[in-house]
Amino acid sequence: MNIGLRNIKTALSVFLSILISNFVGLDYPFYAAIASLVCMQSTLEKTYTAGKNRLLGTVVGAILGFIFASVFPTNAIFSAIGIIVLIYICNKLEWNDAISMAGIVFLAIMLNVKDNKHALIYSYKRLFETLIGIVVAFLVNSFIFPPEK
Repeated sequence: MNIGLRNIKTALSVFLSILISNFVGLDYPFYAAIASLVCMQSTLEKTYTAGKNRLLGTVVGAILGFIFASVFPTNAIFSAIGIIVLIYICNKLEWNDAISMAGIVFLAIMLNVKDNKHALIYSYKRLFETLIGIVVAFLVNSFIFPPEK
């Protein structure tokens, strides 16, 4: 069995994302690690596209998550309404490839914020953690045995 460079670069990207998240004191390095994992692609163009879609989705999900969780945290009905709004916004902006990520971030915020006092901080952290993973994946893919395409 052969372990390829993309495999090694993905593992390195996840490793660095977790280290950076821990170093800056973030509570959930999971989000940075997942972003790194998803964004590491076979070409720089694909890595950029995956990162862009992930970032756009995270921004929409974090903003709507903050708004909805500030008013009705953990509420099932407002979670469903938020998903409708989120999909509508992403479709209007033609960010169709960002819908799933936006929904995941929205639900992470909506269902994990127990009181509305922490909605802004929680939303900001999800956005920042995701950004770390995206940037790390792009840098690793760009500078560690970069793909030829």
